[in-house]
Parts: sequence; C-alpha cells; structure tokens
Amino acid sequence: MNKKLIWIISGIVVVVVALLILKKTGVIGKEEGTKVSIEKVVQKDIIEVVTASGKVYPEIEVKISPDVSGEIMQLNVKEGDSVTKGQLLATVYADIYATQRDQAAAGVAQQMAQVENVTASLASFKARMDQAERQYQRQKQLYAEKVISKLEFEQAENTYLTAKADYSAATQSIRSVQASVASAKASLQTANKNLGRTSLVAPMTGIVSLLNVKKGERVVGNSMMAGTEMMRIADMRVIEVRVDVGENDIPKVSIGDTALIEVDAYNNRKFKGVVTQISSTSRGTGGTTITSSNDVTNYEVRIRLDPSSYVDLLSPNKPNSFPFRPGMSANADIQTNRHSNVLSVPINAVTTRDRSDTLPVGKTVKASKKDEKASENNAGGNDAPVKNLDDMDEVVFVLQKDKTVKRVKVKTAIQDINYIEITEGLKAGDEVVVGPYSIVSKTLREGMKVTVVPKEQLFEVKK
Repeated sequence: MNKKLIWIISGIVVVVVALLILKKTGVIGKEEGTKVSIEKVVQKDIIEVVTASGKVYPEIEVKISPDVSGEIMQLNVKEGDSVTKGQLLATVYADIYATQRDQAAAGVAQQMAQVENVTASLASFKARMDQAERQYQRQKQLYAEKVISKLEFEQAENTYLTAKADYSAATQSIRSVQASVASAKASLQTANKNLGRTSLVAPMTGIVSLLNVKKGERVVGNSMMAGTEMMRIADMRVIEVRVDVGENDIPKVSIGDTALIEVDAYNNRKFKGVVTQISSTSRGTGGTTITSSNDVTNYEVRIRLDPSSYVDLLSPNKPNSFPFRPGMSANADIQTNRHSNVLSVPINAVTTRDRSDTLPVGKTVKASKKDEKASENNAGGNDAPVKNLDDMDEVVFVLQKDKTVKRVKVKTAIQDINYIEITEGLKAGDEVVVGPYSIVSKTLREGMKVTVVPKEQLFEVKK
C-alpha cells in the first residue's frame, strides 16, 4: 500500500513539474492577445474620387413658347421627331393680328395716294409761282420806267408772294405726307411681324424632346414674357449629366476633371465624361437656389459624356434613336486627384486619437500651459473639458516582432474608397492593424499584445 502511494505521489510530482515547464516555455497558459487583422504598407496608385448623383440631360435644350395667344391651328411635329433650323413647327390662329395687318396695309395705301395728290398739287403751285414771278419782274421794270402806277406794281408783287407762299406750303405738305407714309409702312411692318409670330419655327436643328400641346388647344403668350411651353427641342448629340455635389466636396472639383458615370438604364456599364461647368450658386435640397439653415447645401456640376464611350449603343439604321433620354438617373465618380506609386494603407488602419489614449497604461501626457490655464478656468464648473486639437494625432498601430503593437503618428494625403496615402511615419512592408475598426479607434494602446487572425475569423461566433 505504501509502495502504491509512493508511485502516486511520484506521478503527481512529475505532472506538476511538467506543467511548470510547459507554462514557463509558453506552451500552455500563454496569455491570448486581442484578435486583430493586419495588412502590409504597400505602394499603389491612389485616385481621389467625389461621388455624386443626378440626372441625364441634353447639353442644349430650347423651350418653345408662343409670342401670341390663340388656338393652335397647325401642329406639324410629334415627340421624337427630327427637325431642322427654320422648319415650321406650329401655327397659332390670332385673327386680331391679321386685322391689324390689313388695317396697316390700308393705311399705307391711303398715305401713298395722298402723296400722289400732293405731288400733283405741288406742280400746279410751282407753275403759278413761276408765272407770278415773271409778271412781278415785268411790272417791276415798268414801274421803274414810270409806265405803271405803284398800285399796279404792288398788286403784281402781292400775287407773286402769295404764289410763292402757296408753293412753300405745298412743299412742306408733301414732306409731312411722306413722313406719314413712312409711319404707315412701319406700322405695316410691325403688323406683319406680329402676324409672323403666329408661326413657330425651329430655332435649331435637333429632336423634339418634349411636346406639351395638341392641335386645337389654346395657348397663352406675349412678347414681354414666356407663355405656354409648347415643346422642347434638344441637340441629343451632346449629352451631359447634372449632379449635385456637397459643399465639403465642391472645392476638390475642377473644370476638366475626368468622371466615370453609371446610368441606371445600363447596369454594370461605365461611361466616360469630363466636368464642363461648376455652379457658383448653391442649391437647396429642393433644387432651388434659396436654402434654409436645415437644407443640405449642394452645387450643380455638369459633366459632358464622351460620345466614344457609348458609340456602340448608337444605331446607324436609326439616326433619330439615342441611348439616353432626358431625366435618366445617373451616378458620377469625379476623379479630382491622382497620386501614383505612393505608400498607402487601408483607411480602417488610420484613426484620430487623443495622445493619452494611445500611451501605455500608467503613463500620461504632461499638460501644456494652455491646457493648464483652460483647466483653471473650468475649475468648479459643470462643463466638460474641451479637447485641444493640438493633442489629437492621426495614428496607426504597427505590429512588432514580439506580437505587440506600436503607436505611430502619421501624416496622410488623398484617399480613395479603400486606401489612404501615407506621406510620413511608415515605410513599405510595415504591418499595420486594420481591424476590427472599433479596436483600432478605441481599444489599442502602445505595447498591447495582439493575436493576428484572418479577417474572416474576427467576428466568428464560438459554438
């Protein structure tokens, strides 16, 4: 029995010693670090992108409205028709303009007849004046020779002066009538112009992109303001996308920037474009230029589509068929900046942390004089202390050989959807912690132990 007990005790001792040795060597009882995933710092191209959504429109689209009010007597086009500049689109019946034209024409004829009458009278007055002048000269000579009396001479003189005055009056009368003729012709020209406004012609070559009226309907219009919008004519050969860009992103966008555009009607297809116009006036969420304090401030950016990127969608057999229709929904990725072959890490690897959050446990940052003064000012108050932006760093956590992490302050530049450029603090090949982001942004501290696992194992639920 004693021998058996000795063997048992000996076995226990051997097991204990073995456990101690295994624990000391780290085979068992090893402390498990925080599970993280890592990626290496690599060199790659970073393209900064501003994403925005909007609608497809023809770059040039003209609204057609009448200058007169009346009934549509002719409608020579339908929606989708191709038209050429100067082509008659529609006519509006406005009888008042025809009446005014006829009255003006009659006025011109009347004034022309008056001119003819006055011209004929002028010749008669000229003949009388010439005859009276000859008689006056003859009587003047006779009076000088004392052949006739002074009374006879004065009668001849008065007759001449009266004829001369009548001729002068007739000359002024014909000038007045000629001015009346010019006025009547101007009235006729205005009447013809007004009558011509009843005919609507195409101001440009294009496609009838919208038709709002039918034959027989009444439309309203005048020459001072736009009337009923009857139709629109668009040049569908030049298409643009109008997107709304937020105020935080608009400074990044420049005219000439390249864009990749997705149109909902063509899934998994990207079209090339270039920024041609950037609005200087903000737009509210409702599409107006007046914004309230609660509205999101956007600016309209226009992107012209490159025809070469959709040439395969054009049908040579259907010249009036175009792949895009006004109002189609679209999304644009505007490439605002590009840096080639630069150091980059996943965006999740970079976080902004207070300096004290990343120091080893037990160490603190010595407060600056500015912070001490702020603390004194807040002493006794209920306000929470305000963090100084000077104490905030952009940092990453670099994996060390002993499976701990080192906090490294970095400087960043542009970023794309997944990666951000590092300009200072890292070198190619460094291994940085990229997830989980909650661990990177809040939990990790200088010198913490970590366990590297594949990304897919980070959120596995233990069964």
